[in-house]
Amino acid sequence: MNASSTRSKNSLKEVIAESLNNTSIKNFYTGTSQTVSSKHVLIMDEVDGMAGNEDRGGIQELIGLIKQTKIPIICMCNDRNHQKIRSLVNYCFDLRFQRPRVEQIKGAMMSVAFKEGLKVPPPAMNEIILGANQDIRQVLHNLSMWSARDKVMTYDQAKADANSAKKDIKMGPFDVCRKVFTAGEETAHMSLIDKTELFFHDYSLAPLFVQENYIHVKPAAAGNNVKNHLTLLSKTADSICDGDLVDRQVRSRQMWSLLPTQAVYASVLPGELMRGYMSQFPSFPVWLGKYSSTGKHDRIVQELATHMSLRTHASKQAVNLEYLPFLRDALVAPMQQRGTEGVAQAVQLVDDYDLIKEDVDNIMEISSWGGRPDPFSKLDPKVKAAFTRTYNKEVHLTPYSLQAVKKGRRATVTSIDPELGDGPGNEEDNEEEDTMDTDAMIKKKKVKVSKEAKQEGPADSGKHKGKGKGKGKGK
Repeated sequence: MNASSTRSKNSLKEVIAESLNNTSIKNFYTGTSQTVSSKHVLIMDEVDGMAGNEDRGGIQELIGLIKQTKIPIICMCNDRNHQKIRSLVNYCFDLRFQRPRVEQIKGAMMSVAFKEGLKVPPPAMNEIILGANQDIRQVLHNLSMWSARDKVMTYDQAKADANSAKKDIKMGPFDVCRKVFTAGEETAHMSLIDKTELFFHDYSLAPLFVQENYIHVKPAAAGNNVKNHLTLLSKTADSICDGDLVDRQVRSRQMWSLLPTQAVYASVLPGELMRGYMSQFPSFPVWLGKYSSTGKHDRIVQELATHMSLRTHASKQAVNLEYLPFLRDALVAPMQQRGTEGVAQAVQLVDDYDLIKEDVDNIMEISSWGGRPDPFSKLDPKVKAAFTRTYNKEVHLTPYSLQAVKKGRRATVTSIDPELGDGPGNEEDNEEEDTMDTDAMIKKKKVKVSKEAKQEGPADSGKHKGKGKGKGKGK
């Protein structure tokens, strides 16, 4: 079953589960009817394409078939890292096939050309295979097409035809990284332009992959000499640093014309220096995860500095370096030493610094070193539960809004104090009542004014005797 077949849960039950127990019509009429034997095999092609409504529940049903099958089931996929494959791979024997090398294809293609009466010199066959990007089917198609014109091919003719029929493919960052460093027939005849084009498959990710994986390459130029290996690593690191300086100019000053220069420093030179054998599969750049964590921690520290600003009057850097480690110890120490009796002191400290419960968790995360658990997690679960209950029982006043404040259309608002009278611009404010209503700060002042009016109400009750009941109250 291939990708063109409907492979949902119900269809797999109807078609496959039943066919595994069916007999062939020929054996039925001959009287030698048998169930599916060990000579049968089920091939599921492109299982990573089992997605969408048509194939809903197909992966889970396939896993169920694998658990109870009596015959081999072969599942083939193009993207091994696809999300759908992660659950399936736990029930399969994982066999990975790499793209065949030129040396592996060359002998078979020369045999085919000999049997078809086509004379192709071995160097010309190398160019044909490289032009097809090691695609065996494409090589056979090209040989079939060119043999109709002439049965004898020269090297120059084969190279020209291979360039004209070159297969353009989109390479992933892992393939690009492997091609930058791997030595072999496919990279031996690459020109400077070809090596630069590897960088432009993805100029944002390519330098990160090179920087992450160059230390895992065993360069052929070093031989077995450790000193030469360290020298090549040093030169490669210098070249990557130069590429990073160029990248800074490209990003900050929008000097995109420097991208070819960055390609030479960040990809071409490291590849030339470290070309050899990769000891492992290319690793994904950990810098992306570190950069994301840095941005998250920066936002957390800024939020903590804002919440404590009335108490500390310190900058974000000062809060991070001078306040957070001591706050962490001051919060945890009472509960570590006295257990539930120290919860009240910890909650009081949270209120003294205008913090909220989420800020406590953020302080523990920011002020702990990587790889070490925060001291709050080591507390007794009963003490942590008591801290949460005590905090939630009380009402905590903060000098900042805990909800998003809606901003009005205008930032400038004139006086709204009734004792000041109608100042300049009050008519405009009265016309835009919707703007005043959307401002949270103005709402607070309105409530305050109404309370003062209520307090003055009993003293001035004689003044309003002649007025309407509803009118005075509404005013």
